[in-house]
Amino acid sequence: MPDNPMAVLARQVLVEAERTFRRADALAAEMEPHLRKRYGDSAIYAYTNERAVPPGDVLLAAALVAGISLDEKLGINPQESEVERQVRELRSQMAQLREEMASLRGQAPADQATDPAPTRAERRRQWARQSVESPPPGQSPSAGRPASRERRS
Repeated sequence: MPDNPMAVLARQVLVEAERTFRRADALAAEMEPHLRKRYGDSAIYAYTNERAVPPGDVLLAAALVAGISLDEKLGINPQESEVERQVRELRSQMAQLREEMASLRGQAPADQATDPAPTRAERRRQWARQSVESPPPGQSPSAGRPASRERRS
């Protein structure tokens, strides 16, 4: 096999693509619609075992079906599109907002820190202190109001 860097890279892409599909025949089957030709297992093995350099169309098809970025493999940094720049900017702004919200949650407002709202149990105790104890059955209430069951004259 030639020792030029592009041939080495082509072999690495085919090896990675074959690992993605776990078998040479599965990789060949996925590449077939893109190549309009079926490559045999022996051809795939020849490319991955350094016996032959894959042709360009095979390299492109293998990268496509395995989701391998040739730009990334070649070390090419794609230029950021306007939409990608805006998304990156929005993510940065959202991260800042999350940090601000987290810092605000850690601090209680001044008016709540001195006079916290009563809990449910405290409200029930307060209500119980305000209510009047009812007399035992058969006795008239000590207050000036008639009981609901007594007849008024």
